Amino acid sequence: MRIGIVLDWNLNVSGLMNIARNTFRELGELMNKTKSFTISAIPLNLIKIGDINQHFDCIHIPNMGGYKFPYEESLRCKNIITGLSGIDEVIYGSDVFTDKSLWKRQVPIIKKNVPMWEKDIAKISAVHVVAKSEQSEMNEHLSIPLEKMTVIPHGINHSLFKPPLNKEKTRKEILSKFKLPISKYFVHVGEHNWVRKNYLRLFDAYAEARKLGLKHQLIFVGKYANHIKKTGEQIQGIKFLGWVSDSHLANLLQGADAFLLPSIHEGFGMPLVEAMACGIPCITSDRHAPPEVVGDAGLLVDPYDVSDIANKMIEISDGDTLQTLSKRALQKSQDYSWKINAAKILELYEKHTKFTGKWNFENEYEMAAFRTLSTICLLFANEKREIFIQSLLRFDYSKIIQWALEYGLNDPKSRDFLVPFKNWIEQQSKKIRGENESN
Repeated sequence: MRIGIVLDWNLNVSGLMNIARNTFRELGELMNKTKSFTISAIPLNLIKIGDINQHFDCIHIPNMGGYKFPYEESLRCKNIITGLSGIDEVIYGSDVFTDKSLWKRQVPIIKKNVPMWEKDIAKISAVHVVAKSEQSEMNEHLSIPLEKMTVIPHGINHSLFKPPLNKEKTRKEILSKFKLPISKYFVHVGEHNWVRKNYLRLFDAYAEARKLGLKHQLIFVGKYANHIKKTGEQIQGIKFLGWVSDSHLANLLQGADAFLLPSIHEGFGMPLVEAMACGIPCITSDRHAPPEVVGDAGLLVDPYDVSDIANKMIEISDGDTLQTLSKRALQKSQDYSWKINAAKILELYEKHTKFTGKWNFENEYEMAAFRTLSTICLLFANEKREIFIQSLLRFDYSKIIQWALEYGLNDPKSRDFLVPFKNWIEQQSKKIRGENESN
């Protein structure tokens, strides 16, 4: 099987790109182990050009997110598999938009795309979703048949998100790093869409919990609008850190007593799983995906009920409750693995894809390596992009191979896409070096 994996459907959405990175890396490991298929990283515009079926037996878009239907041109592909997650705009409309003018621009896009799922779904081989609730919502709101969808939860990087060796020490070190008071705290990972993340009710709930005796700080991590930060900072105990590195995020979770995510809508909620993998229980919404993701490893709240959220903060701060839920959280997190995720996706490939030509893994692997290297170079080597385009036009891969070794395999943005071909890249580098020395 020759699989083309589209990476740049949501290139600038960090959460969705994280899905693509982990999926590609783990599928690459299976490719090298089984030698029954190849994966090539390809840009979205490639499926608009020429006869894509000459080169691939399946096109996979793992990080679509939302409700937008694949480009109409992609329907010429004989076999397309998509990964969908989150359709809050379709379910809630303007209620989950921070800017109502943005919603007005979104309406015609929704009206165009949603009917396409029912009209053209027969041309898509399979859709994988991350939760049973998502499967139900995609069926109800996009008219995707239940039998067309397979539930494949996201994974987790257990080597990064794991319980601390010493919680008190970790807490003190990470709070000192960000010059915050040394005390117990809750943490929230947010985004620009503070309406969907339910910030204002979370602020009010925290203020109410403080009046009831809560001593914990509430630390906000991630993206947020300046006016929302100013609103939150008026409440004693709320702190905003902005964007932090993955390693600092892991430390912040490890030192926390609980993770708070009482969103209006979550298609999955990756931070829930990251927190649980650190042994940290969650307070999260009682609807959509979170109850399925968290199970009994946290406390569920009505996201519209400020008092309910406040009372759960008080409840989870109790020592016995916290200890019990922490053990459950760590156990529940073991259900989530990128290796399991990739194995399930490979099953989808095998179910829906047939290679009718003469299979030669080594030949197909080399083609996949060249295609992947070219794609990753053009997507992520921004400062040298024009130079590399000229190299590709001359079929000269020497500079690109050098970039991959020196930068691509070390850059978090591109590394996971190149790791499956690391040995090949190193061999090509030696070959090029040998040819230069002989000349």
